[in-house]
Amino acid sequence: MSEGAAENLGETTRREVSEARAARSRYLSDLAATAAASRAARPSRRGLRPDADEEPAMTVLTDRSLPEESRVGVLQRLASSISRRAEYIEAILAIVKDRSDSAAVREAALQVLGSAAFQVVRFRPHQQEYDDALHDLVADPEPALRETAVSILAQQHDPVVQETLLEGLRGDGPLPVERERAIQLLAEDDHLDNLPWLQEMYRSGSESAREEAVRFMGSYPAAQTTLEGILRDKRESKGVRQQSGASLRYLAPDRFEVIAKEISTDTTDDPEVRTACLSALQHLGDTDRVYADADFVNRVQDVSSDESAPQVAQVARDLLEQRPNP
Repeated sequence: MSEGAAENLGETTRREVSEARAARSRYLSDLAATAAASRAARPSRRGLRPDADEEPAMTVLTDRSLPEESRVGVLQRLASSISRRAEYIEAILAIVKDRSDSAAVREAALQVLGSAAFQVVRFRPHQQEYDDALHDLVADPEPALRETAVSILAQQHDPVVQETLLEGLRGDGPLPVERERAIQLLAEDDHLDNLPWLQEMYRSGSESAREEAVRFMGSYPAAQTTLEGILRDKRESKGVRQQSGASLRYLAPDRFEVIAKEISTDTTDDPEVRTACLSALQHLGDTDRVYADADFVNRVQDVSSDESAPQVAQVARDLLEQRPNP
């Protein structure tokens, strides 16, 4: 970087820092004014205003008569500081657990708790109450809160929420999230027998859901035949086929190699899928065995001169150029 460019970058950085500080100062001033108005509106007690020394952030956060935007603003703009203080964590937990409070405020509060929980040592005194709150939210009437809580618990392989999801999928109870999402969350734990659910999601899901299902199938040896069929299926989308190839390569590299050789030299197949297969054989396969397959090498030579699929031809030429000397 030239000296002039470095000076310009430095000036830009200083200006941005100054603007950020000014914006924060304005926000804190506005927050103090909002808090003062909030305290003034409360009933007096023995001639004194209550909580006169309460911090503005706490006053605004806990005053349900204020617009939800003001309370959400505290949670979003001051999250890094309030998430480190026990009194704020306790107030935020109370908000999350209160079903009569604003859904938007509760959602913002839950996000702050999720971030605070990563500060493991500092958060430890609140961990049990947080876990209890998450389990309560699994049955909350607000869908966004349910999904966030279920996602957090499922990623922790929480047995209670896993059983709730399984019961819902079997029709033995309500599903706290959409069916497709429930399957995805269960699939995070490959110690469960999720293959039947993944096969269901593949059969009935959107393209992105099918791709997700195929990705998770790579953890189940019993899915090998299914993955082979998807990789060979010319009617399937390119993304799903390529993901099935990646999963099959992880699960059964020898079978992937056989099928990838077929697809990569099949001029009637999709050029992108063919290119992906050739690249995998070149960079990720057993190169000695790949080049030892004389029939395959001959087919690759034919492909290398077929300019009807130039991208495939180029990768084929690259593969041949890297062939070891006899």
